[in-house]
Amino acid sequence: MNGKLYHLNDRTSKYQNLAQIKRQHQYLKLPGEFKTRLPQEIVFPNMVSGRVDEFYYNNEGLLINFEEESKPINPDTLMKFAKYIIFASYWYSDGKAYLVVLCHHDPGKTEEMYEYAPSVHIKVHYIYIDQDSLWEKYDNLIKKVEQKKELSEMESLDIAFVCKFISKEYAPYVIETLSSIYKEAIIEDKLLKMDVGVILGGMILKHITNPNKQNRLLEMIDMRHIENEIGKLVYDEYGDILDAKDKEIEEKNKKLENLNQTNKKYKENIKKLSKIKDLNSPKAKELINSLTLL
Repeated sequence: MNGKLYHLNDRTSKYQNLAQIKRQHQYLKLPGEFKTRLPQEIVFPNMVSGRVDEFYYNNEGLLINFEEESKPINPDTLMKFAKYIIFASYWYSDGKAYLVVLCHHDPGKTEEMYEYAPSVHIKVHYIYIDQDSLWEKYDNLIKKVEQKKELSEMESLDIAFVCKFISKEYAPYVIETLSSIYKEAIIEDKLLKMDVGVILGGMILKHITNPNKQNRLLEMIDMRHIENEIGKLVYDEYGDILDAKDKEIEEKNKKLENLNQTNKKYKENIKKLSKIKDLNSPKAKELINSLTLL
């Protein structure tokens, strides 16, 4: 991770969606439980395509379209989201869909019902974590770490959400403070701790403009170690599964190759047999016998 990365709100959002989607679903108090992720790309009938932040089913069969919006909500944004969920609900859920937008800016009195067309109205579920709530979470994190108390899973995610959603004015101060306590934070799940560390690292790059201070904070949270260890931990957890899948695929490929060779031989012998006039001849009988064996 270095200071040359751009679009860090978008990058950290995508990382968090990939790494912590189940916990994030719970953290944001969305309906049901996360179950199955779906493709993010939507291709419309005019062959124009677009990508959503997340499409997934919950355990009740509800299709959830999750979007994180760093800019103020406007009609063009809502039209885009509505178009995505209309087509996705048609393909995936027979109209049983739920659009949620996690906002960096207070949506205020933005209408929850969006009229895409006279007969098509989309309900938008806005989530905005107000600044008072973020400061409460921040104070709780400082207190828990100072008292050497273990952070719950949801409190661990507070690190990621506080550093991402705190106001721009206070972000450098908050990020520096969270960086100073990060290594002392007691989080049972090592991978979870590293995942929120990645988000914190991304926000260091976004909000800390002084290169020396930026490097110091990245060293403070041991970003290089996080990057190296995440790969190891993921492989330790899923490596055996991946190895077994690789072997299974390899065996299937071998069987498929053998089948292709058999089919090729079969076609060759059929072709040869079609050219023999006397099917009772030794050569014809030999070919017929080979077809039986194949």
